[in-house]
Amino acid sequence: MIIQRLTLLFCSLWLVACNTDNPAEGGSIFKDVLPESNGGRMDLIVVAKESLWQSVAGDMFRKDFSSPQPALPQPEPEFTVRQIEPDQFNSLLQRSRNIVILEKGDFTYTIQENFWARPQLVVTLAAEDENELAKLIQSKGPEVFKKLKDQEINALQERLGKAVHKNLPILETHHVSMAIPTSFEVEIKQDNLMVLWNKTIKTDQGIIVYFKPMDPEMGALGMDIIPMRDSLTQLYVQSEREGAYMVTEDLVTPTIENTEIDGSFAIETRGLWRTKNDFKGGPFINYTVYDEKHNQVIFLDGFVFSPETKKRNFVLEMESILKTLEILD
Repeated sequence: MIIQRLTLLFCSLWLVACNTDNPAEGGSIFKDVLPESNGGRMDLIVVAKESLWQSVAGDMFRKDFSSPQPALPQPEPEFTVRQIEPDQFNSLLQRSRNIVILEKGDFTYTIQENFWARPQLVVTLAAEDENELAKLIQSKGPEVFKKLKDQEINALQERLGKAVHKNLPILETHHVSMAIPTSFEVEIKQDNLMVLWNKTIKTDQGIIVYFKPMDPEMGALGMDIIPMRDSLTQLYVQSEREGAYMVTEDLVTPTIENTEIDGSFAIETRGLWRTKNDFKGGPFINYTVYDEKHNQVIFLDGFVFSPETKKRNFVLEMESILKTLEILD
C-alpha cells in the first residue's frame, strides 16, 4: 500500500514538473529523467496567439528567424518555424527541442534548458503590447538565434560523434584533433593535406583539411581564403569529366564573418562553388583558423553536392564537423 502511494506521489510530481504552463518560473524538478526531445534539424516551435503572430511582433520574429539562409543555391529559411496556438501546445509538442513562447504581459525574457525534455531550449519573450514585444525580439533575437543554433550544432555533434576516425596521423602531427565521422573516407593524404568524401546515392559531401605555416608578411586576414581555396580544389577536387575541377562561384559574393574555434581566432566563409568545364555546383562552408600556439594556419573546408535535395541541413552537418576542431598542447 505504501509503495502504491509513493508511486502515485511520484507520478503526480512528474505531471506537475513536466506540464507546467510557466517555463519562465523554473525548470523541471526531474531533469535527469526527462524524455528525449524531438524535432527535425533547425525546427522551431513558436507558441503564440494567431493575432500576435500576425502583428508587428510576429513580423519581427519571422525576419530574424525565417529569412533565407545566405550562401545556398535555392532559398531555404534559417529555421523551419511552426506557429502553434497556446491551447494546442500539447505534451507531444512540449517535447520539441527548440521552443519560443511569445505573449503579451509583464516584461519577460528567459531561457530555460531541458524543461519538458532534453536536450531542449525554451525561450519566453513577453511585453505589454505588440510594439514593445517587437522591440524585445529585435534586441534579444541575435542572442536567442545563437543559442538555438548552438544547440542544433551540439545535438548534431553528439549524433555524428558516435562513430569517428580514431587514427588520422596528419591531425596528430599538427597538434589538433577532430571528430570526423567514419562515413567520410580519406581519399587523398599528404603531409599537410587530407581530403575526405562521404558519397551516397543522392549526396556527396567533401572535407579538405590543410595546414600551412603562418606567414609574418601575409596581408589582411581573410584576403587569401578564396584564392587558397581555389588553388586546392583545382588540384584535389576534380570531376569525372577530363579537365573539370571545383572553383568558387564568383557571381555570388561569399559571406565572411569573424569567429572563434577552440579559443583561436577564425574566419568563417560561406559561398557557392561550381565545376569548371562541367555542370556541378553547390554550397560550401570554410573555417580558416589562426593557430598561434603552433604558428600555423588551419584551413577547413566542407562542401556539398546534392542536386535533388535541399542543402541547408547538409551544410549544418559540415559546420558541426568542422567545429569539432581542438587545438592540442
